[in-house]
Amino acid sequence: MEKKWAELERKFNISSAQQHILFLLATNKNVLTPSKISELGCWHTSTVTRLLQPLQKRGFINVTTNKEQSRYKIVTITVEGKEILDKLMDAVRDMEQFPLDTRHLSKEEVTKFLDYGQSILDVHKGNDFMEFLINARVKDYDYDSSFNIGRAR
Repeated sequence: MEKKWAELERKFNISSAQQHILFLLATNKNVLTPSKISELGCWHTSTVTRLLQPLQKRGFINVTTNKEQSRYKIVTITVEGKEILDKLMDAVRDMEQFPLDTRHLSKEEVTKFLDYGQSILDVHKGNDFMEFLINARVKDYDYDSSFNIGRAR
């Protein structure tokens, strides 16, 4: 799987961590604070700051000051960021067995797999975080059909 991520990094010149940030933004109404990105991505805030800089330079995100609280920043994905994310997602969809091939599993087996994952998240991150992840969606994508997996409840 790491080899496949590396292929995407080379092809699109964007690190897997930066891809993750674009995905987090897209699944959160295109707007997050750096501290929320830090929490969701399990990174230190200094790491998030370092990851945001090249994304901003390439025009994939905007980082602005919160109008109500000038100490806080707001990160938004741009049209260019959405376009690169679409290209990345298309490339992932076209890769066989990425991140793993679930075509041989029944819907019930995939549901059990997702339930186990949700159980692990619940123990380690709590209910609020688990619900947040379960309800996250990238606009205009139907993961059931494009990734051959069942939709999380």
